Amino acid sequence: MTLRTFAYLLITQLALCCTVRPLQLSDFRELDIKDGWNRSVELSLDMEDTVNTGMIEICMQIRNSESLNNIDHIHVIVGIVSPQGIQYRESIALPVTVTTASSAITFTNGIRNYRWPYRRGIENRIAGRWIFTLTPALPDSAPYGEIYKEIIGVGISCKKDNL
Repeated sequence: MTLRTFAYLLITQLALCCTVRPLQLSDFRELDIKDGWNRSVELSLDMEDTVNTGMIEICMQIRNSESLNNIDHIHVIVGIVSPQGIQYRESIALPVTVTTASSAITFTNGIRNYRWPYRRGIENRIAGRWIFTLTPALPDSAPYGEIYKEIIGVGISCKKDNL
């Protein structure tokens, strides 16, 4: 093999390696600060690990306001599409009270940063990019509707489960 051929193959392999997208293990969308969360947000995760059990978390940034004192939960519709196109949909309620053990919360500059476990012990059998659509399920009662204006970021993440 000549030096020129070797150099060509090396450069070609380096170029191909650089075009592979990195795995996306979390996705987050900042929302319009004046409108809050008023429509569906599409997020994606690359769930390639088919050996270890995993955990999916839903994340939100919420302005620390009086609206949070008047509610117990944030209602969300979760839509999931597998890499094979299989669809799933459910409604969930995420607790906003600080005393609950089912959420992790931190405070930063007047913002509450929440992380809720959505699913634990996931044994993923289908590797690939999963699409998650999070939609605010706006309840009819007034105090619940106001909280969605305070939500300024929505996200999702996948990590190895620490059962």
